[in-house]
Amino acid sequence: MDQSPYLKYMGRPAFHLPLFPLGVFLLPGERTGLHIFEPRYRQLVAELEAALQSGTEEANRFGIPFFHEDITASTGTIAKLVEVKKTHANGRKDIVVECVGHFETRRFESVANPKLYPGGHVVHMDMCLTTPLEPQHRAQVMRIKEILSSREVDLDQLHGETIEDLTAWLGLPPAHKHRLLTASGIQRTEFLSSILRWTLLILQQESKVEKGFFPN
Repeated sequence: MDQSPYLKYMGRPAFHLPLFPLGVFLLPGERTGLHIFEPRYRQLVAELEAALQSGTEEANRFGIPFFHEDITASTGTIAKLVEVKKTHANGRKDIVVECVGHFETRRFESVANPKLYPGGHVVHMDMCLTTPLEPQHRAQVMRIKEILSSREVDLDQLHGETIEDLTAWLGLPPAHKHRLLTASGIQRTEFLSSILRWTLLILQQESKVEKGFFPN
């Protein structure tokens, strides 16, 4: 099997990456804990751990294709191993990983021979996280912050300038987070509007309950 580090797809260099499908989708710098028990992924983690210990940064990388409702997306998180928190007697491990970027799969291998785990050729994906919010979204954010200002929330921590700012503090379920950030153009605009409308509606209903009014 061709394991050459780079291929060309649509002008972007593709590279081979170990893949670990999970229902996890992270922003750059976000971390999450994982419990590793399958032999194939224990093999992967052993390789990542060796790379971490040797300081071989480029080898300490794997992809997390987003897995939801029995469907594995072609897009996902590029992650690195940060720490092995615990090694259990049976060889299972509790680890911490961190997002360092995103990818789109060009070729998937259910088994990346001679390894046990999946792999694939992927390209870096720019999800335009620093795109400024549109005026309509800024207006919705301001209304949300007006409600939150009465709830002892530190609004200075709720930056609302870019799509990444909003995603970081809205607390979206992974499926909504993935859908929002992999969308573009009008699809992203409309989905973000619906998320903000729903958030505002929930906050308004909560405010009514706090004041003794119960919505039907």
